[in-house]
Amino acid sequence: CEKQLDETVVSCEKAQENMKQRHENEMHTLEKQISDLKNEIAELQGQAEVLKEAHHEVTCRHEEEKKQLQVKLEEEKAHLQETLRLEHEMELKARLAQAQASFEREREGLQSSAWTEEKVRGLTQELERFHQEQLTSLGERHTLEKEELRKELLEKH
Repeated sequence: CEKQLDETVVSCEKAQENMKQRHENEMHTLEKQISDLKNEIAELQGQAEVLKEAHHEVTCRHEEEKKQLQVKLEEEKAHLQETLRLEHEMELKARLAQAQASFEREREGLQSSAWTEEKVRGLTQELERFHQEQLTSLGERHTLEKEELRKELLEKH
């Protein structure tokens, strides 16, 4: 019985030693997995930080481009306004020269100063009315062109 008991004790000790060894191996494996997961978490946090920085840079670049496009739009608008103003001014000067020439011809041909004054007032009123119509027309054309330009720039952006 003692021999059997000794063998059982030895067998139990071996089994206990095996279990202890298996337990240590499992603990070592789990610790390695935990270490690997911590490393992976740190790496992912680093990647997340890099992505945040990249997102911030892209956002800043986008805002800068947006500001540049807005400045360009304003410059184009000012340029178009100036061009339209110059064209309108030239057109009005040409019409004024025509009206003055016509007026001079009519004045030379007329004897009555009263009729001439009335004709001058009529022509002046007509020129003023025409000038106002032209200003209104150019203002509307400018507004339409400005909106079209804005749409084009927004589409390009």
